[in-house]
Amino acid sequence: MVLKPEFNLPKETTEVTGKDGKQYLQFNTSMATLYKQTFGEHSRFFMALRDARLIGSKCTKCGQVMVTAATWNCPMCNFAEMKEVSLPHRGILAQTAPITIFPSQSFIGQAPFCRGYVDVATDSKVASFLPSRLRTTTGIPRPGVFVKGIELKLVFADTRVGSILDIFWVPMSEVPAKLRKKAPLFERELNFESPKLPKIKINKLLKPIYDTLMQSLKEMSANVAKSKRAKQNLAGKKFSVGVKTGGGDFTFVIGKSKMGIAAGVARKTDFIIVAENPKVFLDWIKDGSLTDAVVEGNLWLPSREAFIILPTLDRLPRSIRRDLH
Repeated sequence: MVLKPEFNLPKETTEVTGKDGKQYLQFNTSMATLYKQTFGEHSRFFMALRDARLIGSKCTKCGQVMVTAATWNCPMCNFAEMKEVSLPHRGILAQTAPITIFPSQSFIGQAPFCRGYVDVATDSKVASFLPSRLRTTTGIPRPGVFVKGIELKLVFADTRVGSILDIFWVPMSEVPAKLRKKAPLFERELNFESPKLPKIKINKLLKPIYDTLMQSLKEMSANVAKSKRAKQNLAGKKFSVGVKTGGGDFTFVIGKSKMGIAAGVARKTDFIIVAENPKVFLDWIKDGSLTDAVVEGNLWLPSREAFIILPTLDRLPRSIRRDLH
């Protein structure tokens, strides 16, 4: 274990008087403690997930179903006994799920992602909802997919350890018909292939906007070379991104702390992204955000890996303004 600098004590020595009255020299050091703990009453639920089963606890008196099976004695019926019940591997999203774009430190690299509450005991009068991860087989989460009331299918991770991360849910409409009743359904049985590029038709009305954009991008590329902050933003970055728009295509090339722009989509790129209106990028150069464009559904990305580059690009206009204006 390596402690962060702010947690380290100064590397200094001091004198201390021992119980024997003598002087001793002491120094600063650190100590770590490792320990194990159980899931307690939750153990049965997590062991079931590890074994590719979904269970809940049901009150023998009032019929309330709890999932996760957090207790085996009903809190509503004076701790009446609850019995284990198997739950269906399909559910209904109880509330439209937010998309997390800017996660906490622990989840950096996983964004964007969705979490939602799933009703898996729809035939019970009283039931709790299961908080779970939500995934789509067609790329990164996007607005309009995980809305309240959508039917979901439970999927088990191929490798399970007894954790809530052993499961996730996908829209039932994305599951092939022959697999919709399969239980358990495993991650390896679904096709998480890269989605197909949206088809964009060239619109002559957007051509002037594209021409203006290309000129602005070339000016921006020159300004990156003059901006200390912008060059720092790109330090250590290397990627190329093809961009298809309704006004025309172009390619970003990032490398050696520089930004290059070329008309058309290069033969080899790391990603291809799509925006019907090239104005999305003009707005970004002025005072906008490509991240916001994704959230608003105006910029299409093929994968989470493509999303990760956006914060880097979003910093460039701000850095140039601070250094050159």
